[in-house]
Amino acid sequence: MKVKKYVAETMQDAIFKVKADLGPDAIILNTSKYKTGGFLGFFSKTMVEVLAGVEEKKAEPVTGNSLALQEIADLKNLVYEMHQNWENDRFLKGLPEELLGIYKYLNEQGVFDHLNKEIIRLLEKKELEKREALLSQLSLILKEYIGEGQAINLNGRDKVVAFVGATGVGKTTTVAKLAAHFVLDEGKKVCLITTDTYRIAAVQQLQTYSDIINIPIHVAYSDIELERLLSVDLKGKYDLILIDTAGSSWNDQFQLGRLKKIFKKELVDEVHLILSLNTKSQIQKEIIDKFSILSPDKLLLTKLDETSKYGDFLNIRNFCKLPYSYITMGQNVPDDIRVADLDLIIDYLLGDLDV
Repeated sequence: MKVKKYVAETMQDAIFKVKADLGPDAIILNTSKYKTGGFLGFFSKTMVEVLAGVEEKKAEPVTGNSLALQEIADLKNLVYEMHQNWENDRFLKGLPEELLGIYKYLNEQGVFDHLNKEIIRLLEKKELEKREALLSQLSLILKEYIGEGQAINLNGRDKVVAFVGATGVGKTTTVAKLAAHFVLDEGKKVCLITTDTYRIAAVQQLQTYSDIINIPIHVAYSDIELERLLSVDLKGKYDLILIDTAGSSWNDQFQLGRLKKIFKKELVDEVHLILSLNTKSQIQKEIIDKFSILSPDKLLLTKLDETSKYGDFLNIRNFCKLPYSYITMGQNVPDDIRVADLDLIIDYLLGDLDV
C-alpha cells in the first residue's frame, strides 16, 4: 500500500488533496489536529493532518497462456456475433411490414435489441392489422414495461427527501425546481439542506434559489450536523425538507461511502437517484449498480432536452425496477420539471412513429 501524509487548514481541503493525489480509491487511515505558529500560546493556527493510503496495482505479466486464452475469447465473441446476426436476419425476414417499421423505429430510438424483439413478439401475438389498433396496443405494452410514475406524495404528513447522483446531472437545479413547485403551486412549507460542501458554488446557487422562493436553507458539514438538523432543529417544522448532496463519480467508493454514512433511513423518507438522459445506457446501468449501496427509492430523470433518442425510458426500467418520479427538460426554475407521467413518456417515445 502506498501511504502519504497530507496537511491542510480544514478537513475538506485535506480530503480534496488526498483524492487529487491518490485518486478515488484512497482510504483514510488516520486524522488528527494540531496547533502551529503563534507566540506564547497565542495566535496559533489549527491544522488538520490526514494519513491516507491506496493499494498499488501490480501489472500482471503477459504470458503465452494468457495470449492464447485471449485469442480463444476473441474467437468465441466473433462466433457469437455471427450467430446473433444470423438470428436477427431470420427474425426480421419473418416480420410483416408494419411490425418491421415499429422494430426499426424503436431500434433508432436506442431500445435494447432483446427488449425490442420482446415487444414485437407481443404485438405479433395480437394479430392486429389496422394501424390505429397496432399503435394503441404498442402504447399499452410500453406503459406496462415502464410503469406508473411516483411523485413525492406528502399524504398529510411531513417528509424528508434526499437527492443523489453522479456529478453534473443537475441535482441542485432539480432540488430548486421541486422546492418552488411545492411552495408556489401547493402552498407547502419547505426547507432546504445541502451537504454539498465540496463546491462553494453549489451552496451559493442553492442559496440564491432559496432567497428567490423565500425559504430557509441549512448547510450540513457532517453526518452529525445533518442528524441534528433532521431530528432536533427542523423536526416537525416543515411539510417538506429537500436535501441536496455532492455529486460523485460512480467509481468513487470514498464519496459513496460518505453519502451512505450521511443518510440514515430512520431520518430520510425517500432517496431519489438522479440520472441524466444524455448518458449512454450502459453507463446508466453502472451508475445504478454503484449507487445501489444508498438504497434509492425512486429514479429522477434529467436533461430530456439534451437527447434526441428516448429508448432509455425503456432500457433503464429493464435493468432497474425502481419507479420514475420526475422528468426535467431545461434550466428554468420552476417550469422545466414534470411528474413522470406515462402519457408524457409515451408521447416522447412514440412521437415520430409512422407505420
